[in-house]
Amino acid sequence: RAAHKTLRLVLDEPPPVADTARCDGRGDAELRRLLVRTGVLPKASGSAYVEMGETKVLCAIFGPQQADGHDFLSHGRLECTVKFSAFARRTTDPAAATTDASATAALSASLSAALSGSVQLDQYPKSLICVHAMVLQDGGGALPALVSCGSAALAHARLKLYGLVAACGAAIPDEGSGRVLLDPSASEERAASSRLVAATVPELSHLPLLEQEGRAQFEAVAAALRRALGGAATVHERMREALLAEGQTASSARKRSRGGGGAVDAAA
Repeated sequence: RAAHKTLRLVLDEPPPVADTARCDGRGDAELRRLLVRTGVLPKASGSAYVEMGETKVLCAIFGPQQADGHDFLSHGRLECTVKFSAFARRTTDPAAATTDASATAALSASLSAALSGSVQLDQYPKSLICVHAMVLQDGGGALPALVSCGSAALAHARLKLYGLVAACGAAIPDEGSGRVLLDPSASEERAASSRLVAATVPELSHLPLLEQEGRAQFEAVAAALRRALGGAATVHERMREALLAEGQTASSARKRSRGGGGAVDAAA
């Protein structure tokens, strides 16, 4: 209870003022160009594609299907796997393969933590729902892009959800600068003294995922959290718009006996 009160006090404080242009011309509180598209893989139960700046991710949902050897399960199980394409990162480092292996394991665990609570798994007993995600290009902020893409794909699969999960990141470039950068690029992430990712389900006022690394003062981390949640709210709205557009397109397509997907392209 005390932790909840502390979080409420943190979120109620006014956000920092952004007035310094970044290397890509954005203000501190600006998202990168955002694209959300659903229904991109017709053979999957549900699918989505998300671009956040130079970061591009693709998610496919398969299931619910019978979970072999798990007949005793009263609730379904969500299984998330993340992979990087061979050209996801611009590097010639021979250790990149090892780094990617550890990164995919961590990202898979974080993606599962962010999404599992949003699915009504009690409605799918003895079932397995698979989320397969691919990072096509990593330009920074791969985890928030994966979370948002995965949730949009789950919704496109018409699974029973408690709500959409939207995520965004923030970075603190210098511990003493007072600046907080929303939706950092890869170079900004590398140079940051601290960074965090927050995932939220606005319908439930729920925070299923919060990851922070690096060194920073409490006030700076609180400011970064506020900024990340503000960015996630914008991403959430774009996800809703994409799903509504896809639904309208699918409805029209049924009348014409043809298929289609929905997309939202926004400079947020």
